[in-house]
Amino acid sequence: MFSFYAFSQERKTINGTVKSDDKKPLQGVTVTAIGQNRTTVTDASGNFKIEVANPAGTKLRFTFVGFKTAEVMANNPSFNITLTEEGNTLDNVVVVGFGTTNVRKNSTSVSTLNPATIKQLPIGDMGSALQGRIPGLIVQQGSAEPGQNGASISIRGNGEPLYVIDGFISNRQRFLTLNKEDIKSLTTLNDAASTAVYGMNAGNGVIVVTTKQGEAGDMQFNYQSNFGFNTPSYAPVRMNAYEFATAINKLNQALGQGVNAFKTPAEMTDIQNNLSSYTNWEKELLRNYAPQNEHTLSVNGGSEKLKFFGSLSSLGQKGIYKFNSLDYNRYNYRSNVSTNFDKIGLSFDFMLNGSLQDEKYPPAGAGTIFSRLKDRTPFEKPFTSAGLVSNQFDNPALQLLSPGYIKLRTVYNQLSGMLKWNVPGVKGLTLGFNGNYNIATQDRVDWIETATYYDDQGNATKELPANIGVSRSSYMTSQYDVNARADYKTSIAGAHNIEATVVQTMQHYYSNTLAGSSRGFTTTEIKQIQKGDASLITAANTEGEQAWMGYVGRFHYDFKNRYILEFAGRYDGSDNFPDGKRWGFFPSVSGGWAISEEKFFEGIKDKNVLSYLKIRGSYGQIGVNNIDHWAYSYLPTYAYNTNAYVVNGQLVNTVTPGPTPSVNITWFDRTKYDLGLDFFLFKNKLEGKVDYFFEKTKGFLAADASRYVDPIGYSLPLIVSRAEDRIEGLDGSLDYKTKFGQVNFNAGFNFTYYRSLAFRTNEDSVTLANPRLRAQGNEKYYVATGYIGAKVYTNPQDILNNPKRITSRDLRPGDLQYLDVNNDGKIDGQDQARFGHNTSPTFVFGINLGASYKGASIAATLQGTGSRQTYMSNVAMGSEGERRLDFAYQLDTWTPENQGATFPRAGNASLNDNNNYASSDFWVRNSTYVRLKSLTLSYDFKYAILNKQNWLRNLTVYASGINLFAVGPSVKYGDPEANSFDGYAYPMMRTYSFGFQLGF
Repeated sequence: MFSFYAFSQERKTINGTVKSDDKKPLQGVTVTAIGQNRTTVTDASGNFKIEVANPAGTKLRFTFVGFKTAEVMANNPSFNITLTEEGNTLDNVVVVGFGTTNVRKNSTSVSTLNPATIKQLPIGDMGSALQGRIPGLIVQQGSAEPGQNGASISIRGNGEPLYVIDGFISNRQRFLTLNKEDIKSLTTLNDAASTAVYGMNAGNGVIVVTTKQGEAGDMQFNYQSNFGFNTPSYAPVRMNAYEFATAINKLNQALGQGVNAFKTPAEMTDIQNNLSSYTNWEKELLRNYAPQNEHTLSVNGGSEKLKFFGSLSSLGQKGIYKFNSLDYNRYNYRSNVSTNFDKIGLSFDFMLNGSLQDEKYPPAGAGTIFSRLKDRTPFEKPFTSAGLVSNQFDNPALQLLSPGYIKLRTVYNQLSGMLKWNVPGVKGLTLGFNGNYNIATQDRVDWIETATYYDDQGNATKELPANIGVSRSSYMTSQYDVNARADYKTSIAGAHNIEATVVQTMQHYYSNTLAGSSRGFTTTEIKQIQKGDASLITAANTEGEQAWMGYVGRFHYDFKNRYILEFAGRYDGSDNFPDGKRWGFFPSVSGGWAISEEKFFEGIKDKNVLSYLKIRGSYGQIGVNNIDHWAYSYLPTYAYNTNAYVVNGQLVNTVTPGPTPSVNITWFDRTKYDLGLDFFLFKNKLEGKVDYFFEKTKGFLAADASRYVDPIGYSLPLIVSRAEDRIEGLDGSLDYKTKFGQVNFNAGFNFTYYRSLAFRTNEDSVTLANPRLRAQGNEKYYVATGYIGAKVYTNPQDILNNPKRITSRDLRPGDLQYLDVNNDGKIDGQDQARFGHNTSPTFVFGINLGASYKGASIAATLQGTGSRQTYMSNVAMGSEGERRLDFAYQLDTWTPENQGATFPRAGNASLNDNNNYASSDFWVRNSTYVRLKSLTLSYDFKYAILNKQNWLRNLTVYASGINLFAVGPSVKYGDPEANSFDGYAYPMMRTYSFGFQLGF
């Protein structure tokens, strides 16, 4: 009806010019006649021309990257428009817990992400997308296995944060599988004042996400497609056959087996001349590139009365293994509908979203297969000369070509709604109600059957029926939330601004799991449990539920956004704890002083150097609900044991008591202090913030083993101990935006640094007496305990004239010498100490760079860490001998001619009673790194080439890369972000991709 009316009217041409704040014409601004499906783009002089019907009732919308969207009535045939740059974020809305804020009125510590910076990146989970982009947030990936890469996420060095999506508490899995195209805003809540509204669950910080809503105007369709290729990043170089034979000869010689005990000189020459005839296991079983693809189709539009947004997306990733044995597919959908009843002040939002994940893995698991691949030597072969799977011991090809598999299907659906009523006659009063119900299910099947394998004569060995088995498991979880709230907002005399919020929230969570298995399949056509040996069928079931309730309050006062005071808190309860200990109050207070708004600051502001300066601080007590919810630790429990004893020749079942009940079990208390500074400089082109934070955690639950032994063989009950941890640190960011002619440029830097101290522990008196080994009073994160000051003996005099490890014998040059810490003339356990800095970084940073010129743009993110160290495992150091000599860097062993070697002289753990491979700081490697995390090049054809095509809003093509290169001292051992150098885990990936965005 509306479209017919619009097109039946006489059209008029509207002319105009669009300029920036500094009066420069803007080329490429999209001009849309709302409701009439008419679009144009400004030319090089900023001029535009558009035909509209009914100009008096039509709005024109002006949108341009880097500038705030503007809307004006088209009732003037010719006018000028000025767009304001987005660089000034003082008034931008920031979504926080149970409300919104902005820089001017905020007195807490929060950080935000611009979702536009990640939409073109070929990243499969939201955790990895955030790395290096938000101050206070520490993300470490460690693996890139499809569907399982699950980057670790922490805020300021604490544990897993709480996730809140569209106002409802969610979980890690839901957050990681969000479609990045659906995200409207993402905020991290860092201090007590911003997280207190989530009570006992918010001690680790909170990540708040809101998804996109519909916008009034013409219906708009957007399609984005991304095609990528993954290849292992910084895979350590494997030894070839000649290098491997050399290493084994050196090892055998060191063990007293003589020279060339593995291969003779003639054999060595033959190997060197025929390297191509020996096995390269990676070439045989791995792809060079594993494909992935991502697609998103979204639609939004509507009127001021009814707006809608909907999206469908898919992500597909193949594994790096050949034979298509690893496959991950995820599908997401979302529908958000908003409607308004203006006359009565009522609005209603309805949201429906969900996901489906299909996963397929080899029966041994992707990581296990990688470890088996790494342990194979060049002299072993995955296939016979006839191309059949060989009978090689631990042959990974048996799993990759196996008829067995692991398959998972996970389905998630959520239905939620929100009512909001602006109460007529009471200005500023809003009542609200929202509710959510979600359900998640997973079905997993493990079919265990090894591929048929062959010897060199072609004789087949098939899997025995007794070894063929199946296990199936399923779980179902459901959760509902109900929140009722009242908000009041007013301003007195235009200066005293008051906001108050009261919320009652209730949550209920339920889970149910069922598992069964059987073996002994005489037929493999029907893969069902009952088709196995009936006597071998097993089954198990678990069930649990939990409920929370909370009362939330927040009061905000500011005087002209100059003096800010806010109180927030939550009275929180959980049935996870016994009567009398279920409820707790978690209060906070914060305040801010915008110094730049004082009269004495006007002279400084007039110089356009420092335009805004605010100091803020906060204090509060938050909870850490770090309890196993299904253990019911405050109740007596019992275990039912099947076939536990034989009585009179018969198997009988038994019942045994569970752990001793813990009647005072409760949450941990975390007290947080924060002092922050917000500032804007150079006409708001440069904005920044910095925070100092200090946290104390008490109330850790522990068995009082330091004073008592376990009675009658049962564990002691958990009690609230005296243990206390402390964290302090700094985080902050700087963001700069400017223009050089027609080039828009932006640069940003963010960082996080913290120290974590085990201030008081539950260690016994003997442990506490040793300052080198005790945890109390030391930083929590370190590499290991062992010998320190390790270095290599270089001559016999070093061995004779220095203390020696008392269990070592037959020491020689090239062996390790350790420090006699207590100066008693011998090296033993009393000389051991804590050493090193853990692989979890305590300093991380990100540098974000971007530029655009007309329709072309480039964006890059550099990400890195400070002090970080990785301990070389037994595999990486080769201490187990022949089966663990895999990598070329292991050839760098000490000899009189190579005294600066990476490794001691050739050997294994049996040499000198494991003198060289005992735990020591010699095997710590600096794994600090800086990497080009992402790079994107793009061009929007709508800017110039297609600017006359009114039906087209944008057509952008782009190329992106992830983990393109890294620098650091440990890259020769593997990807520097990995947690180990043994090569056993599924590797980190370098990704290349290209794609396009189409809007019409």
